[in-house]
Amino acid sequence: MSNHSSRRRGLVAVVAGAAALGLVLTGCAPQEGDTGSGAGDKIGALYLDAQGFYGGIKTGIEDGAKADGLELLGQNSGGDATKEAQFMSTLVSGGVKAIIMSPVSDTASVPVVRQAHDAGIPIVCYNTCIADDAAKDLVYALVTTEQTKMGYEVGVIAGNYFKDAGITAPTFGILNCDIYLACVQRKDGFKKGVEEIVPGVQWVADQAGFEPDKSTSTATTIMTANPTLDAFFATTDNGTIGAIQGVIASDRRGKTVVFGQDISVQLGQYFISDPDILIASNGQDAQAMGREAVKQAIRAISGKPVENYLTTIPTQMFEASNIDAVNEWLTAHADGIP
Repeated sequence: MSNHSSRRRGLVAVVAGAAALGLVLTGCAPQEGDTGSGAGDKIGALYLDAQGFYGGIKTGIEDGAKADGLELLGQNSGGDATKEAQFMSTLVSGGVKAIIMSPVSDTASVPVVRQAHDAGIPIVCYNTCIADDAAKDLVYALVTTEQTKMGYEVGVIAGNYFKDAGITAPTFGILNCDIYLACVQRKDGFKKGVEEIVPGVQWVADQAGFEPDKSTSTATTIMTANPTLDAFFATTDNGTIGAIQGVIASDRRGKTVVFGQDISVQLGQYFISDPDILIASNGQDAQAMGREAVKQAIRAISGKPVENYLTTIPTQMFEASNIDAVNEWLTAHADGIP
């Protein structure tokens, strides 16, 4: 989620009692024909969640580790900084050669990342990372999407939607996840895209809304305060779902529309069942991001210099006006994992 040129990192971690902390251990013995340079090594992974986008990340990391004969030690912090610190210590003391993670906070997680760095264990970030000034010294590589562009592309669609409808000053509510820099970048890109096309846009609400249940209640509260709201923008898949459910709960179907980020089976189903609410969402390829993060971890373990600190994974736009693309994605993800 940030730009850097060539960088080197080294990192490691400290801990004991993996069983006490409930770490999930996946044994991935090298298979005949494996060519991964890290075959047989142990790597760690810290997940922010176990469902939706992060469920796809987890699957991608597990698939990448298995393909390269790596032993994977993973745990889900659930966005909890205390758990993140505990699990990092466990990984550091558990003999892992590299750690893949999306930090809970771009600032508060710096000491956690530094712990691994000081132990000589390289860190590879996915999706989000710590702040740039710390990352350049402590992180080997970042695998993400072009976050600002991701939001901007949806913003352009939203701007044209209202321009074509003859609405020059649409009112928007935003469900954000501003605790993560990536979400701030998505929001900034979205607002820029909309304002370029309908400069009279009004941003009447901007509240945190990225947890499944809370995002729905927050969207409903915003609707209550702004009963004629024209649209929502949400910076995550859960936020997008919450916005849709808030519109339905407020009986604003066909009147208030939603523009979002990410893609999931539930969002795909909403595109089909509620095309008068969900207009567009820019989807990340979570599994590809996870697999690429493993590749970067192997490079770090092998001691290879950083060719490009930042690796970006392309996104795919989904729109209610193109249900064929939505159905194609749903078919490809029949297991329910993004």
